[in-house]
Amino acid sequence: MAAEEPTTVSVSRELRAPHVYLHALIEDPSVVIDMVNFVSETRRTGVLTVVSGPLRKSIYFHQGSVIAAASNQPEDRFGNIMLRLGLISRENLDQALREVGPHRRIGNVLMSRGLLSTKDLWRVVKVQIEEILFTVLLVSHGEITIAHFDPAQVPNRTALNTQHVLLDGLRRKDEMEHMRGELPPPDRVLIRHRHEAGVTLTDNERRVYDLVNGQRTVSAVCYDSGLGEFESTRLLHHLLKVGLVAAASQEASHEVTIAAGGISVSTIVAAYNEAIRLIETTLREAGHIGLISHGVDTFFDDLDLALGELFDGVVPSADGRLPPERIFTNLKISQSKEKMRLLRRGLSEYVQFLMFLARETVDFDVVERLDKQVRAQLIGFDA
Repeated sequence: MAAEEPTTVSVSRELRAPHVYLHALIEDPSVVIDMVNFVSETRRTGVLTVVSGPLRKSIYFHQGSVIAAASNQPEDRFGNIMLRLGLISRENLDQALREVGPHRRIGNVLMSRGLLSTKDLWRVVKVQIEEILFTVLLVSHGEITIAHFDPAQVPNRTALNTQHVLLDGLRRKDEMEHMRGELPPPDRVLIRHRHEAGVTLTDNERRVYDLVNGQRTVSAVCYDSGLGEFESTRLLHHLLKVGLVAAASQEASHEVTIAAGGISVSTIVAAYNEAIRLIETTLREAGHIGLISHGVDTFFDDLDLALGELFDGVVPSADGRLPPERIFTNLKISQSKEKMRLLRRGLSEYVQFLMFLARETVDFDVVERLDKQVRAQLIGFDA
């Protein structure tokens, strides 16, 4: 089972340690592949450690076979692997983690609670080791060491055929390179291209999709998902292929200001989105499903021609809020001489429509209080 190591490591101290008997710089991924092959083919016992920036991952070998792995990355933790495999709920995991201590590991806690079978324990340990090794093969720069280790420090031993795992890892490495070649650059911001209505998403697909908010980059979405480098890239690649998400235009940053009385587009949209949040919260507190159940995703399809062009492709999210980056992109290319007036008018009509829905579903006194809150929120912004 992979240990949860500290999130920082002193590379120089580790490399000077007397138990290190091989050290090399990683200038391309082939160095790591060669090292793993070396340990496997010479049937050595030792720990191979890769350090790249804050990342530190170790693979433990016994006579050339992989027996354990360690990582300081959150996505490699035992509990997060279980979540990805759908073997446990977040609530049950959080409860079990409260019982974890120096002498009681997460696997033992879950088995004692009847939440994990021996078969599932083996599966999670195996997947955990394999995924750590797979991601080690993707490291293209950093340092690598091979060192002796104390067997007593590796409490959960298994024995995986290194060549089989390595071949699978190389296959996934090729697949990763192919997917990366079709993804936008890591620093490109992603937007929701269309709403997911009518599309069935798995829990992990939903997790990645929900992170796309017009502010996170490709690399940020992958990291924040907690799903690991390969899985998050695979899911994001799928969402791009089916058209649910897309890369924002390089010029489309909603932080850029189109002045209108000194108020930026991002500020205006943020004000209306806060009003939308108030409406959504009121509906849910009143026991209703929320805005998405009312078909708000098609609202902008039926506006007049001028507004339709300005709000083309602006699809409300599940809570009704609007993507500012898409609005800003449309403003940049709009030929209208009244961009800001149209923007305010469209946003105002959207909120008026949502208030109409609220009046149809929420008690009178509740909606009256909501109306006052929304009006106060939009003072100085409304059309």
